[in-house]
Amino acid sequence: MRPYDNARTVTNEPETLAEFQRKSLLSYQEYTHSRDIQYGKHPRSTLDLFPLEQAKKTMIFIHGGYWQWCDKSDFAFIVPYVLAKGAQCVLLEYDLAPQSKISDIASQVLQALDFIREQYWRTDEVILVGHSAGAHLAALSLDHPLISEMVLLSGIYDLDPIQSTHLNHALNLSSEDILKYSPIYHSDRIPIPCSILCGELELEELKWQSQNYFEIKKDQDFVSFKLIPKTNHYSILEYYFKSILV
Repeated sequence: MRPYDNARTVTNEPETLAEFQRKSLLSYQEYTHSRDIQYGKHPRSTLDLFPLEQAKKTMIFIHGGYWQWCDKSDFAFIVPYVLAKGAQCVLLEYDLAPQSKISDIASQVLQALDFIREQYWRTDEVILVGHSAGAHLAALSLDHPLISEMVLLSGIYDLDPIQSTHLNHALNLSSEDILKYSPIYHSDRIPIPCSILCGELELEELKWQSQNYFEIKKDQDFVSFKLIPKTNHYSILEYYFKSILV
């Protein structure tokens, strides 16, 4: 059994992902955007910007895929929800394993945030939202000066269990990687509002990841946790962007 296989929690994972892509294609067709803005030298060091005149805030989204699958363009279906809340949307891309190590991927995200911080179009208020592996990458960026709020959806914060799963074939995590790139082992205080969300219908392992991370950080003023009823690893995206994002 694969303990981190999200397909186990839904009956139609391929159809769900295909629907994500279908809706995302419509977003690229319907909304003004700048695609594949290069923030670094690597071919996948790119971002897509969906601007909004007089935007009140900027929302940056980091997609999941266990650091080895998916593309930012698969998640453009969130764009209409973000624009409707008066925010502009940035979809962030990064390189994947096994071509890149977890250290390279984490560095790319920080490089992207540095790049966005220097752009004329960015707003003073910036929300960083990560989903699944994207939540892990976001959590590693908690102290970046660009970010004013963090939202972590269905994330992974302790890499130690990953080392003994099928996912590690591509990641090839070392003991040093686990200590350095597991947010749960970072002792720094969280300086900004940080919401940790997870779906009630998700894998027990993923619910444990979110709940355990919150238990470690809950004594800090800005950290909150919510288990979303009747929500799985995929439906949590629409739930958050449709119902919670403000």
